[in-house]
Amino acid sequence: MDKSPQKNERGGHSDYDTALDLLKNNPPEQRLDFHLPYSQYLKLEDCWSKIRLAENISEDQKYPYLAYDSAAEIATVVTVPRDLHEGPALAFGRMIMNGAENYLSSHGADASLVRSVHNAGSTTFKGVYGSYSRSKKQADGTIMYTPFGGHTTIMIAIEVRYSQDYTALCRNKDQWIEGRHVKVCVLVCLDESPRFRNPRTLNESIGDVEAEMEKMGRSMAESVIRDQSQGYCGSIVYRGHKWVGDLKEAFIEVWRANKRQPIRYQLLQNAWSCNRLPKTIGLKVSDFVPDEDLKAANIPDSSLPFDGTSYVDLLRRFMQTTAEERYLEFISP
Repeated sequence: MDKSPQKNERGGHSDYDTALDLLKNNPPEQRLDFHLPYSQYLKLEDCWSKIRLAENISEDQKYPYLAYDSAAEIATVVTVPRDLHEGPALAFGRMIMNGAENYLSSHGADASLVRSVHNAGSTTFKGVYGSYSRSKKQADGTIMYTPFGGHTTIMIAIEVRYSQDYTALCRNKDQWIEGRHVKVCVLVCLDESPRFRNPRTLNESIGDVEAEMEKMGRSMAESVIRDQSQGYCGSIVYRGHKWVGDLKEAFIEVWRANKRQPIRYQLLQNAWSCNRLPKTIGLKVSDFVPDEDLKAANIPDSSLPFDGTSYVDLLRRFMQTTAEERYLEFISP
């Protein structure tokens, strides 16, 4: 089960071996993209199924997950993320869902129509169309439409790039738009610089971990509050080490199925909040409800609001919790 069908040219560990190691050990904040023919991907998927069975890993456990892009023949392993990756996807989904629900309710939509739109969060789907028919992908967030007695449609897919290659993120977008015919794919792009590295020295023995974490929280509070008041998302330092680097850049891209280029909304540049944060990102009610159902309910289409200022404030909170998670793992026995 642990043997790889291939070795690299130097005779060392192949990407296949590395993928198996990541799947078995699930170290935090790791992502591996590598070329793999579909026949070999099936073997890797089979090995992962056997590992899950042997280790009694629940099917409900989201991470690590194994995905495949059949158009590019690229396998992907993603291990358990930190809050700076998970949080932005969850917060974004909630914000746009609130906007859609408030608009529908204020325009007299039937309760059943409002309930048909739901935030499904991080869910795994298979490709359906064209060269993506053998693909398997887990979105960071999804907005779905499930009418009473009807089938479910993925309306909006949300992907978060956290210091990840932008080209890889665009491949994810293609899997949703071309492979599942999703109307809209939203990319939330974040860049931490410098990327986090654990201290080179071994962690010191700390007897009362809870008291130490409270001490770290007090130490961080002053700098976090100061940065927030100045519109800055700077690094978080404790005991002389950066547990989160500067959030150098943050932007949102909205890709539509019938458009070749996205609309980009800049949030942070050089870790500073932009002067004019977006109050809308171009999402419409018809992105949440199919046109025919919206027309039948006699509800006009309209752009929905988005609070860019509140979202940037949330990014700072996710930076803080990520710093705490990294430090806690470092000092825990």
